[in-house]
Amino acid sequence: MHCRLITLLLGITLLVGCTHTRPIKPIPAVVEHTTPTMKAELQQAIVSLKGGIAPMLSDTVFMNNNELFLEYDRPTEHSGNPILDQHSLTVQRFVLQLREVGCVLFYPKTTQFVLLKSVYCQPMIEKSAFRGV
Repeated sequence: MHCRLITLLLGITLLVGCTHTRPIKPIPAVVEHTTPTMKAELQQAIVSLKGGIAPMLSDTVFMNNNELFLEYDRPTEHSGNPILDQHSLTVQRFVLQLREVGCVLFYPKTTQFVLLKSVYCQPMIEKSAFRGV
């Protein structure tokens, strides 16, 4: 009987321990307001994740939505006439998330993220279209 009790307690301890150490899923996040320092860090994070030059960001970036879509226009042929040249639009998606390590900028294309030190984000609360129903 004593052995069964010890086995039961050990099993419960292991179950609770494994549940407690399970990583938390990333949470979509937004910012309350954006500062120039935050924008600069976001620009640097984008360059770190995808390369290229720092994009221009709006003063309200990540305030209303946890996703940022950047569109790049790449000419595909050079005929010498800009009007007749074909262009291909490339869209890059970035996601602001809360993770165990803090607020991060996630790049789904490569599944990499950058920890943001000056960006203070909070969980995104989705607005329901059916309020009061």
